[in-house]
Amino acid sequence: MPKVVDIIKIIERNAPLSSALDFDNAGLNFGDEQAEVTGILLAENVTYSTIDECAESGCNLLITHHPCLFGEEPDEYMKSLVERARRKRINLYSCHTNLDCCDSGLNDTVANLIGMTNISKIDGCARRGDIRPVKLKELAADVAVKLKDDCVKYVGDAEKIIASAALCTGAGARDEELVEYAKNNGVDCIIGGESKLSIALTAMDYGLSIIDVGHYTSEIICTDIFLSWLKEYSYLIKVAQSDIDPYKSINKSLVTRQRSKI
Repeated sequence: MPKVVDIIKIIERNAPLSSALDFDNAGLNFGDEQAEVTGILLAENVTYSTIDECAESGCNLLITHHPCLFGEEPDEYMKSLVERARRKRINLYSCHTNLDCCDSGLNDTVANLIGMTNISKIDGCARRGDIRPVKLKELAADVAVKLKDDCVKYVGDAEKIIASAALCTGAGARDEELVEYAKNNGVDCIIGGESKLSIALTAMDYGLSIIDVGHYTSEIICTDIFLSWLKEYSYLIKVAQSDIDPYKSINKSLVTRQRSKI
């Protein structure tokens, strides 16, 4: 059986920790790198459910995109995740912004998935690329289908033709620097998650478009990437079934009916 450290070496050969951003806490968040691996569960997030699923499926290594410990001081929820993992003897490893930034990592994979071409790196994890000229509303619908995301929304003129995009998965649409880059470098549209009102208003004044995608839906493809890297240990690997998008879409017709009653 491989040890935890053997699995880590494969992942970090593809996504070196040195490429992680300064604020990140990627790597072994909890556990013993010398422990023998009985099984591996892949997920985007560390939650009570994924820790329990890992233990119940006979695995002792939970590999996720998002680390369970984040920021300068862990909060009570983060501490409870580590304690749950400790009690169930689960090792926790995350491949976070190093997966976002590395070649053939998360942003490259999603950029290819949504049809970007001539892809190049922007400072940090973001990618720039060309888009087959298409109306904003049509591109937003296509991105929603490709990412299996029914909560996609957009900022800008629905009829505007989009021919280039800057992509940053996860919370990338919150990045003021990405908006400035798009304005100064002739990029038509930003694709990313968690845009805020100030970003949306800035983009509108700059004449930019935003396609706001879900944080979860833009990054769940991480499990496919991990599978491809760890194929020699595929016999040990399971993909989490309990790691689900916490957001649910409200049917527009239902909203319309409810408004008519007010």
